[in-house]
Amino acid sequence: MTRDEDDGESRRAIARRQTRKAGDRSAKLARTLMELKQSSLDKLDLDDDLREDIVRARAVTSPIARRRAERTLAGDLRHVDLVDLAERIANVEETGNADPRLFHLAEQWRAKLIEGGIGAAADFPGERGDPLAQLIERAQRERDTGKPPGAARALFRHVFAMLKAGPAK
Repeated sequence: MTRDEDDGESRRAIARRQTRKAGDRSAKLARTLMELKQSSLDKLDLDDDLREDIVRARAVTSPIARRRAERTLAGDLRHVDLVDLAERIANVEETGNADPRLFHLAEQWRAKLIEGGIGAAADFPGERGDPLAQLIERAQRERDTGKPPGAARALFRHVFAMLKAGPAK
């Protein structure tokens, strides 16, 4: 049996410890996915196979069978980047969005569009149709009159949806 000089632990013990930690991590993520709200789960942008596995596990209602389904889901997570998935879950729980960069980009575009008007929409990567012009106009009017930010929020939701959908064709 070979020993590691650093801490006297064998290679086999190190490998078993790492496997146990990975199993604990996937079990914790599986439990989190089982308890996550459906709206939050939809924001994670998961691949279809993993989404089906999660839906199948969440459909189980009996407590004992549900625990078994949770363990099966933990096994299904072996083929997923656990660190990336944990980060996306944390971002969704904190901000309501899996990609905080997209959220910040939408905030920047909203501010730019309210300040620059429809002229600033020339560089906007999404669609520049009639709804965008109306939303910008309403948000500017709202800003000028000091009303609560309902139109600005609607503009943000529109901008966010356009950015999430991808560039206009």
